[in-house]
Amino acid sequence: MSEIPLVMPKMSMTMAEGTFLTWHKAEGDEVRAGDVVCEVMTDKVDMEVESPVDGVLVRLVAQPDDVVAVGEPIAFLSSTADDLLGDLFDGPAESDAALPAPAAPPALATTPAPPPPLSAVVSAVPLARRMAVESGVDLGALNGTGPGGTIRVVDVEAALSLSGPPTIPVPERLPVAPGTPARRLRSRRAVARRTSASAAVPQAVVFRDLDLTALAERRGRCGWTGLIVRAYANALRDSPLNARWTGEGGEMWSDVAVALMVDTERGPVAPVLADPDRLPTEELDELVGHVAAHARSGRVPVEHLTAATTTVHDLGDLGVDAFQELLNPPQATVLSVGAVAPHVVPVGDGVGLRTRCRVALTVDHRVGDCADAARLLNAAQRRLDNPGWFGWR
Repeated sequence: MSEIPLVMPKMSMTMAEGTFLTWHKAEGDEVRAGDVVCEVMTDKVDMEVESPVDGVLVRLVAQPDDVVAVGEPIAFLSSTADDLLGDLFDGPAESDAALPAPAAPPALATTPAPPPPLSAVVSAVPLARRMAVESGVDLGALNGTGPGGTIRVVDVEAALSLSGPPTIPVPERLPVAPGTPARRLRSRRAVARRTSASAAVPQAVVFRDLDLTALAERRGRCGWTGLIVRAYANALRDSPLNARWTGEGGEMWSDVAVALMVDTERGPVAPVLADPDRLPTEELDELVGHVAAHARSGRVPVEHLTAATTTVHDLGDLGVDAFQELLNPPQATVLSVGAVAPHVVPVGDGVGLRTRCRVALTVDHRVGDCADAARLLNAAQRRLDNPGWFGWR
């Protein structure tokens, strides 16, 4: 029998850590490969973690609300499965997750390195280990109150209260106002990180009214979001803005993957649609509704958590006429879509009604300029003017 770590899974290309939510199994329970063992979440999306093998859940490491780096163990399974499976669920590679504290550079002397301190091998939840490192507490001197003697946050806090103020202050937790859901706070922290990165990017924006009149009577039950996404993604495919800035120049994407921003109780969630312009119109419309429903439930399928090359944010359902979304680096474009409505416009010597919506295309000014953005929107408009391009007569 060998022990196999069950680790925090990497659910997206940018995920560095997750939050443990709840256990579905207890210590000592037998599990089969594919059984749901627990639930974890990124900043916004909940996900069930399955057992990789048949075995027994011998040790639970993570507790609810623990923040765990990708690849770190949340539990251990005892199994007779092939030892090769262990390689699939080992701890993080150096490129996937950072250690709680940076290691000192290797010494030039030839003397043997000292053995690791006891606290480095003691079983502890990740947040407790981080607090101990920051406050100078020796985990080896503590008696853990968690399963199997695992040291929890409360154990470190108790040690700090007995020893007096630490020489290095423990970071305070963000104060929670009464009634503020913890998950929404986590979501806002994620938004704060993204918008901080966005602030470093020079951005330009172009506004335009898209005319949807040609599709208004032919779309049937198809929603406007899917139609706009399809036309925009196809136009972007041939645009120099389908790229990212690498520091030395623009690097073109080979495909188009649209992050569809969805408003939820915990904040914006952006499931990704791969090559949406290559799907039949009705199939894409169904997919848009499907991923939006999953986003609102907090359970986005893994296949829609991949890296995106652009973002579309449609606030038309909220009655917004126009707004400007920020870029989400390394993406070089984001399309903000306002409400679709009939507008009185000049037609010849008189006036007429046209179905329109106001959009804003924000671009990374290092990758392209406003003229590129205007040409991209013009190309999208040409597709929206042609019902045949959507498969309709």
